[in-house]
Amino acid sequence: MQADQLKERINRIEQCADDAKRAVQAGSVPPELRQQVDQLHQQARQAKQDCDSQQQMGQSQDKMRQQVMQLEQTADRAKQACSTASNLDPQAKQAVQRAHDEISSLKKQIQMG
Repeated sequence: MQADQLKERINRIEQCADDAKRAVQAGSVPPELRQQVDQLHQQARQAKQDCDSQQQMGQSQDKMRQQVMQLEQTADRAKQACSTASNLDPQAKQAVQRAHDEISSLKKQIQMG
């Protein structure tokens, strides 16, 4: 995967995480879901910063691969928290699902290399 493609995908993931964070803050959601979405948002922002600095420094993709794996694990937990939450705002659930889908898609692409 080209560096600019990776950067674009990470930017999209960060945007999805932003959307999820806004959607979760807007409604009443279980603390566990809020915590997972906050963590997802922080990890996505960190991945974006690392991706930006990696392009200048030419680091290996191993670190990015590891970050994407961590992002997916957090997204899995957020998705799980969504499924156990009752009366969850559909917008919040959609935002979490979208972030999860973006991350999973990138992970598959990276693994196929």
